[in-house]
Parts: sequence; structure tokens; C-alpha cells
Amino acid sequence: MAGWVSIDGVESPFEAARIPVADLAITRGYSVFETLLARDGQLVQLELHLERLRHSCRAALIDCPPRELLILEMQRVVARVATTARVRITLTGSGRRIVSAEPIDPRDRWRIPVRAVSGVHHDEPVLGGGVKHSSRIGWMVALRRSGAEEVLLVDANGRFTEATSAAIIAVVDGVLYTAPADGRILASTSCTAIVERARELGIGVVYAGASASGGWDALYLASSTRGLAPVCELDAVPLPIWDRVGRLLIDAEPANTNRF
Repeated sequence: MAGWVSIDGVESPFEAARIPVADLAITRGYSVFETLLARDGQLVQLELHLERLRHSCRAALIDCPPRELLILEMQRVVARVATTARVRITLTGSGRRIVSAEPIDPRDRWRIPVRAVSGVHHDEPVLGGGVKHSSRIGWMVALRRSGAEEVLLVDANGRFTEATSAAIIAVVDGVLYTAPADGRILASTSCTAIVERARELGIGVVYAGASASGGWDALYLASSTRGLAPVCELDAVPLPIWDRVGRLLIDAEPANTNRF
């Protein structure tokens, strides 16, 4: 089933969608975006994504449309797809509003083990790391060069910060470690939900990136379309997956999530 898109309120299938070639999203990569999951017609973690989008717009000097308009357009394209979907809002520097829904099969991605390589974290000098913008060419090239599915970024202190499309969560001696949203990295909506679940279960949480040199019980990624997914290989070295804490976290997920 093909995806559907709404461009400034005009809906069409993906293959019929058009934006001008002079749009700043194309010529300069000047846009911000959010990606979320639609399940059973419901937009998952909607308010967290909208708040992060508003933050990105403020930082990137892009006007953010009214909340009600964005929700309406997301609901309309999700209804066109009528299945589990990846929903994306893109707001361009030229003032365009692009809302799309693309069908996905969660069995191809949800909780599936991930092969990863490590890479170097560089602080973004103008916007900071907390803005979800579309200038991702460096990360895309790193992925293609490595042949892996994710690049796990490591700062000058030898600690994980974030991955190219996910948050990094390590379990060390039964405690969760994840980098703080201190302006260097994108605040992860999925990681926030997992941390809340961990605290409900009495699992300790430390807001510090785990050492990239090892010593983890297990290493995980967290994103809207992966859920909690184990890293099964890092820099061609196999890793253990689904430790006791990881199992506890997924067992405690809502019933409509566990069916995936």
C-alpha cells in the first residue's frame, strides 16, 4: 500500500506529490521534522512530538502551524493508509507544511536486533543538538560507508551520546544509562517513555552516557519505529541481547504494543 501526503493541505499519493525545486528544504536542507508512529489510528506520544517540533521551529526560525491543523492533517493521511504507519511532519524554511503517512510492518523493525558501528560525536555549532532538522547528509554517508544500520556516536570523553536515528540506552549492573538531553543531543520521546517505565519497575536510571569501551549487560536503541531494540553487533563484535532488564521493560509495555 502506498503512502499518502498532505502538502499545505492538499492530499495526494506519494508518487503524485510535488514541491517546487526552489524550496529551501531542497536547495539548503532548511527544514525541521518529526517522525512518529500511528497505531490503530492513534498518534503515539503525540504531545511529546509536537512539543519537540515547536522547539525545533523556534530554534530554526521556522513558523510552526497551529497544533489543531497539524493533528487534523496527520489524522487525514493516517486514515488514507489505514494501517500501522510512520507519520512525518516536515516544515520547510520556505513555509511549506508536509505531512505524510507511510505504511510499515512492525515485524520488519519493531524490537529487531540492530548492527551498529561507532562514530565521533561533534557538537552542532549553531542550532545545538536538540533541534530535529533535515540536514542529515553526514549521518547518511556514515551509514552507507559502514554498511551498518546505525552509527552510535561517542564524545571526547569516550561516552555514548546518541545514534543516527535513535537514543542509546545501556544496561550496566542492572541500571539504565542514557545521555542527558543537555542541548548536545536530541531529546528522545521513546527514551523518555522507557525511563518512566524503568522507574515504575524500580530500575535505576543514570543520566550519563555509558562508556563506549564496554562493560554493559546489554546495549539498546530506542526510537518511535523501533521501540526498544537490542544492538546485536558493534564494530563487527557480537553483543549479548535481551538481558534481564530489557526483558522486564518490554514485558511491561502496554498490551497494544506487545502484540508486535
